[in-house]
Amino acid sequence: MTDSIRDDTLPKTSSLSRTHDQAAILSEVPGAAALGLQLLASSPDCVKLLDTQGNIHFINENGLKLIGIDAFSDIEAKPWSSLWPVENAALVANAIANAVGGAAGRFAALAPTPKGTPKWWDVTVSPVYDDAGTLVWLLAVSRDITHQRQIESIVQTGEQRFRALADNIAQFAWMADASGNVYWYNQRWFNYTGTSLADMAGWGWQKLLHPDDVDRVLAKVHACLKDSKPWDDTFALRGADGSYRWFLSRAMPIRDDDGNVVLWCGTNTDITDQRKASQRLSQLARLIELSHEAILVWDLDDGVLLWNRGCVELFGYSESEALGANSHTLLNTTHALSREKLITTLEAEGKWSGEFLRRAKDGGEVWTDCRLELIRVGDRRVVLETNRDVSERRRADDIRNVLIAELNHRIKNTLAIVQSLALQTARSSPSMAAFVQSFSGRIQSLSSAHNVLTDTNWCNASVAELVASQIIAAAGTPQRITISGPQAFLAPQTALHVTLILHELTTNAIKHGALSDQTGRINVSWSVAECPERKLRLVWDETGGDGLIAPSDRGFGLNLIERSGRLPHITTRLDFRSCGVFCEIFADLDDATPASATYFNPGRVKVRSVGQS
Repeated sequence: MTDSIRDDTLPKTSSLSRTHDQAAILSEVPGAAALGLQLLASSPDCVKLLDTQGNIHFINENGLKLIGIDAFSDIEAKPWSSLWPVENAALVANAIANAVGGAAGRFAALAPTPKGTPKWWDVTVSPVYDDAGTLVWLLAVSRDITHQRQIESIVQTGEQRFRALADNIAQFAWMADASGNVYWYNQRWFNYTGTSLADMAGWGWQKLLHPDDVDRVLAKVHACLKDSKPWDDTFALRGADGSYRWFLSRAMPIRDDDGNVVLWCGTNTDITDQRKASQRLSQLARLIELSHEAILVWDLDDGVLLWNRGCVELFGYSESEALGANSHTLLNTTHALSREKLITTLEAEGKWSGEFLRRAKDGGEVWTDCRLELIRVGDRRVVLETNRDVSERRRADDIRNVLIAELNHRIKNTLAIVQSLALQTARSSPSMAAFVQSFSGRIQSLSSAHNVLTDTNWCNASVAELVASQIIAAAGTPQRITISGPQAFLAPQTALHVTLILHELTTNAIKHGALSDQTGRINVSWSVAECPERKLRLVWDETGGDGLIAPSDRGFGLNLIERSGRLPHITTRLDFRSCGVFCEIFADLDDATPASATYFNPGRVKVRSVGQS
């Protein structure tokens, strides 16, 4: 248009400068010139005629409206640059200079209207020549591109936000065309792989796959592309440092309105740490399952969640029987703390330890050293519980306590017996030497009885061993003593009394009776009477003595034998015959054999077979 506008088709400069009526300007131009100006006037853009110095001489009506000027006279003959902000003055001057120089000047810039409305303009400044080729005008056309720039700004902002999001998410992100050729990766991909888009474009990503995964992964990718189905897979990718990490990869097909796939959007999520953690958890779960220590997990509301092999072995309940059950109720737990108080303690402190008495499926009691730890998993509260069987230790503790009590009782009894022996022996001894000899013999007799009882862990005492021990302790192994009788057992306290009686009888036989010369003999025999109740009848029978006379005073030995006859479990009868002493001892039998004794027996009972002579 600018090339066709000549001086003869435009109004003279003088007329332009004389009138403020643009319609009058057009009326002065006949024919084609008027038509050209009418076209300029009707343009939707802001059309201006500038002189070569850049002053405004014409603006079409639409231009005035776009700029927001009410009357052309307000800007007539003023510099066009006055309509632009100072920061854009150089752009305006440069465009005018280019047009004056014969070239079109073009720029886009922001210029608020005189009323303050910000607008973006796409401006073209062109030279206008007369027939002689002389530059007479500059035609400036400004197109309002504010709306376009707003759209571009929105698009640009959206693209910036997309890139910021894509480059800063934890995953690698990428896009591929419908055939699977990747054309975009986010920055995280490049940071990890140390590659460029040129390296990775198309199917270049497969170069980073672990060799063991290539065939499998590509086969699945091609199958998903063919069927247009979402793709996911797990494989190892090589990083810039040459090491491999595991990734979970997923891609979704994006379809057009007709349902055709137009592109694929995919992500790669690093799952190396989760994979290692999962493997560790699997190993721990396996260890828990194989552990012989009873380990269970229970929910405060939903009961048992895990019941390992150790629980089955210790308590007897199968996993199916235990899952969902209340473990305290299932195992009939006994403890000073109720389950409610235990849970309160757990919630306050997070853990608890102590010992529970529980009952197994077969009804047996099981003591466990129990440790509880409260673990919060989201909104759930679960308790990890470990149980170690301490039943044997508890039984050992009970035995130890009984042993201490029994030992204390026996020591007191023994000391009482020793004290009594000392006092009675002292009273009946004419001299210190006699006292020492008698007292030592009696202590040795007591010691022998203790040895017999110790061999059976103080369960009971064999009558045969008691008799043999007392005769051997006092008289050695004389050939003139005969011992015979069935197997029989006495309770510990009864055995001690019988022991002291036997010692006194043996000592008396050596000093005054059958063993005081070379002709006497002693027969010790016993039998078991079954009715009215089981009793031992032990007979001490001396023969061959030479005119034994009953003693006139009551010494310790005689008093001991006669007083023992008044004890609850012993009855004695003593007869001084001319040929020797005859004594009958009746004692209650211990019906429990060593193997099933009801007396204190913390260890394995020893049973010795006693030969008879």
